[in-house]
Amino acid sequence: MAVVQITAEQVKQQLSALGYTIPEFMIDAYLCKLDSIQECLEAAGYDDCDVVLIQVYAVTLMALTAYSQRIKSQSAPSGASRSFDYSGDVTSMRNSLSALDTAGCTESLPIDVGSSVGLFMVVGDC
Repeated sequence: MAVVQITAEQVKQQLSALGYTIPEFMIDAYLCKLDSIQECLEAAGYDDCDVVLIQVYAVTLMALTAYSQRIKSQSAPSGASRSFDYSGDVTSMRNSLSALDTAGCTESLPIDVGSSVGLFMVVGDC
């Protein structure tokens, strides 16, 4: 069974829905990185739906973790205005990707959602 491959146009639609515009050459580079995991996806036996979701989440996460700025709002008829959101809360998408990709095919991709930081303090008398 051949693994389905998402297109640059599908990636643009996804990123646009999230408020991001990424240069086309970067989308092409992310899709090229996806090629490196195609064999793993096929060997894992994922169905086409899971493969598409894994690919979309992986490309989206690669793009979002590289570009932390997104358009939050814009206006025009010449009171021109544009505001940006610098959040980057992508952990829920990363969790969804991890739940789908149980074989770990995407672990080698450049996806950085940061690390969780915890603080544990014990205060007591000596």
